[in-house]
Order: sequence, then structure tokens, then C-alpha cells
Amino acid sequence: MTSDERLERIEQRIEKLGNDVEKLGNDVEKLGNDVEKLRNDVEKLRNDVEKLDYKFDTYEKASDKVVRLATTIIIAAATVAVLPSALQAVTTLVTQVVAAGQ
Repeated sequence: MTSDERLERIEQRIEKLGNDVEKLGNDVEKLGNDVEKLRNDVEKLRNDVEKLDYKFDTYEKASDKVVRLATTIIIAAATVAVLPSALQAVTTLVTQVVAAGQ
């Protein structure tokens, strides 16, 4: 192999290495863009989770209040349903006690 042939082979290898380095540079730049996009996505997810936490807390508090309100309504309805019968029984009992005492 002559020195010109060797020189040609070396130049081809150097050119190939240059192309490989350029390709690697492009890949690194693409990775950098992908990492930046991932950072933005993570930040968006963080904000979404914070909003969902707030909504869940609000829902939980509202649910507790609705349960308390329902319980109060049930107790009030039961009282209204039972109270007249109880008053009638007490009135009858008091009347009998008063009549027996005379």
C-alpha cells in the first residue's frame, strides 16, 4: 500500500469520525430537548396534582357536611313523626293520673 493510499484511508476515517461526531452532537441536542420537554411535563403534572388535591379536599369537606345535614334531617323527621304520638300518650297518662287522684 502506498503512502497516498494510506493517506486516503486516513482521510476517509477522519471524515467518518467527523460525521459520527456530528451525529452524536445532534443526538445530544435532541436529548437535551427531550429532557426539557420532560421537565415541562413534570411541572404540568405537579400543578395538576395540586389542583386535584384541592378539589379532593373540597369534595371531602362538602361530603362530610352533606352527611351531617342528612343526619340532622333524619333526626328532625323522626322527631316530628314520633312526637305527636308521644305527646298523646303523655296527655292520656296525665289525664288518667289526674282522674285517679280525684
